[in-house]
Amino acid sequence: MDVPLNLVSETKCLVNELVKDLARTEDKGWLDTPNQSILRAIVNTLRQRCAPTTFRQVNPREDRQPRNTALKEATKAQNEGRSPTQVDTSLEATFNMSGARLNALTQRVAYRSIRTRKNIEDRRATLRNITRATEHIAGHTKIRPKAEEIWKSLRHKDIRRTISDFLWKTAHNAHKCGEFWEAIPNYEDRGTCKHCDTTDSMEHILTDCVAPGQETVWRLASDLWRKKKLQWTKPRIDEILTVGMRRWKNPSGKKARRPCAERLWRILISESAFLIWKLRCERVIGHADEEGWCHTEAAIKARWVRVVNERLHLDMAMTHRRYGRKALNRNQVLGTWINTLHDELALPDDWTMQNWVLVGIEPAPD
Repeated sequence: MDVPLNLVSETKCLVNELVKDLARTEDKGWLDTPNQSILRAIVNTLRQRCAPTTFRQVNPREDRQPRNTALKEATKAQNEGRSPTQVDTSLEATFNMSGARLNALTQRVAYRSIRTRKNIEDRRATLRNITRATEHIAGHTKIRPKAEEIWKSLRHKDIRRTISDFLWKTAHNAHKCGEFWEAIPNYEDRGTCKHCDTTDSMEHILTDCVAPGQETVWRLASDLWRKKKLQWTKPRIDEILTVGMRRWKNPSGKKARRPCAERLWRILISESAFLIWKLRCERVIGHADEEGWCHTEAAIKARWVRVVNERLHLDMAMTHRRYGRKALNRNQVLGTWINTLHDELALPDDWTMQNWVLVGIEPAPD
């Protein structure tokens, strides 16, 4: 006959995993749950019991003696090099809930569940791009990030969803350019840049192509960024893919980070890279029948200034309290755009709510 069981733990982990979050975890089929084999075995065993089971966090006063005894035993076992006791994680089929709950299933959960069940190998181009991105971040921070962190950074809240999708496809080498056309008979010429007579890869398009577009856009971005008194180097493809992870510090050598400057960097690089891609598509696809057609320098400048000003005014609008918890912090917005605005000295201290003030980015002089 079962007897009541009282489980005491150092943290609230057991309470959260086995009580508070259990229903939601099982609805997702234990997707992305750390130590799920152990936790599922515990849940399976507890459901076979008939007596009450309680959970609580250790009380420093009441549980001091048994807690200290347990710590001493654990330390002694570790010092003696004892092998850990193997735990039986087999599940009783009657009490095992497998799979995800159908009425709680979403497309995202279903897709990720399928990927965990199948042994899907990453594409070589994807591995190459992510490896380059990892090496780039490691060179700046001395810490080698995981691939999952890089993928997550592409969905940073400061990067527009459309641009996040663009960067995701860039990391996978999934855009229809360059090598994509080399495997299609009679269309191989589409994979070559007409201006440079080289493979029209994403790296070439975003950083190397001599056709009007990328050089002007990066020059405008450089002029704006230097107003923050920070160093500028023209981004390569690995820096564009890790735009959500780049960290900036004070140029004086202090270790203090500049989060507002980092936010401007994310906006500036992501918006500029996406604009270069759109300009290229307009030139190569939209005007394919007009030989030699290119954007003018003035048109490129106007497009870039418009894109950056739209992000600036979106930031201003998102500081309104009607957005509740989703509203942007006003000081964060002010810190992001400080020293970059046109006629900034004439603006009020808080220009985010001054709808009558024409706030904007001034294009760089010729």
